[in-house]
Amino acid sequence: MEVIATGILAFVSSNIDDIFLLMLFFGDRNFKPREIILGQFVGIAALIGISLVFSLIGLVIGKAYIGLLGLLPIYLGIKGVVRLFSKEQPEDENQLTDRVGNRSNPWIVSGVTIANGGDNIGIYVPLFATLAWPQKITVVSIFFVMTAVWCLLARYLSRHPLMAKAIDKYGHVVTPFVLIALGIYILNESDVVSLISM
Repeated sequence: MEVIATGILAFVSSNIDDIFLLMLFFGDRNFKPREIILGQFVGIAALIGISLVFSLIGLVIGKAYIGLLGLLPIYLGIKGVVRLFSKEQPEDENQLTDRVGNRSNPWIVSGVTIANGGDNIGIYVPLFATLAWPQKITVVSIFFVMTAVWCLLARYLSRHPLMAKAIDKYGHVVTPFVLIALGIYILNESDVVSLISM
């Protein structure tokens, strides 16, 4: 149950911004729903694959050392908290979609998803490094289920602007604290404390 909860938290915390990207795509008549959904799945699959490959480095250098990557989501979370108390504005998602032009196919969606996936990799690599293969498979399965949920939610929100405004208003407030909690979990699970006692 803990692995399931961790998988859901990891996905949600690293894909809040994707909700708005998907909403923009669903609101664009040049993009068909099936193209958006396929593109999103391809993009997420690529990010998962990259993260799994990098997490295997942990087999060579040790779980505790790779667990230090848990500091990355903590850093991202703290950076988000600092942004909350400063005048810095989060990146406008329109900037990403403006770059892709008007071509309508799944590769545009997957390309934007991958280009916007730095935080995904930063969270998934240390998480995968702390999990056994059965747990990895469970988490990857959760990620794909959550990708489907994300597509459905974005489709729904693209037709209900009031709901979208609520997520836009509070999503960036909650996400930093989720990232910090996830980073602490990764540090704890990878036994980073053992490095201090060496």
